Amino acid sequence: MIKVDLHMHAGEDPEDGLRYPATALVDKAVELGFAAIAVTLHSKVLDDERVFDYARRKGLLLIRAAEWNLERVDVLLYNVTPAETEKIRTFADLAAFKKQRGDDLLIVAPHPYYPIGHSLKGKLEQYIELFDAIEYSMVHLSWLNPSKRAEQVAKKHRKPLVANSDAHNVWMFGEHYTLLDAEPTMPSIFRAIRENRLEWHSPHISFWDCLRMFVFEPMFLRRYGQLVNSFPPPTQSS
Repeated sequence: MIKVDLHMHAGEDPEDGLRYPATALVDKAVELGFAAIAVTLHSKVLDDERVFDYARRKGLLLIRAAEWNLERVDVLLYNVTPAETEKIRTFADLAAFKKQRGDDLLIVAPHPYYPIGHSLKGKLEQYIELFDAIEYSMVHLSWLNPSKRAEQVAKKHRKPLVANSDAHNVWMFGEHYTLLDAEPTMPSIFRAIRENRLEWHSPHISFWDCLRMFVFEPMFLRRYGQLVNSFPPPTQSS
């Protein structure tokens, strides 16, 4: 079994103003024994090859991915390029792209029933055949858990559930993950998810963690946030 987390964000994200680079997630993933992760920036595919080279040197599979917005809701796309995602603006586009790419593409529904404007909500079941899996997201308390509905819909439609962190800080990454009966390669990981050969782990978080995620850290980032780069900027040729 291998451990994966396929939904997290870093300072390269154009929307969040996070202060740590993707390499910080790579370092922590290696420290915690993860075999693969995906840094899923909002509406952007991480395309700095130095980050992927860094992960490879560390022995970690970093999957090229994005949390992509179409028709004002989010989907998670894996093994995609920036040029490919730019062409996906509607669910009809996504269906055509899925038909073109076949098993080489993985599509997951992120936090579908969370009370935020860009969650799928009713569109999950409307377009259920497009999704290979449904996410059980980390933000849930013992008395409030929007992922319970996701779990019910997954069971109804016989879709696998995968647990991810949706980490927006390094401390949020590590306790919410999926174990897969797979090799640490994209084809093997994608196949194991589709065939539901997995175990997901997502413990309840504390109310303090919720405050830290949604109140204190956003306030801090709005005032002081800036990306801490891993690599020096490329030199300009004369």
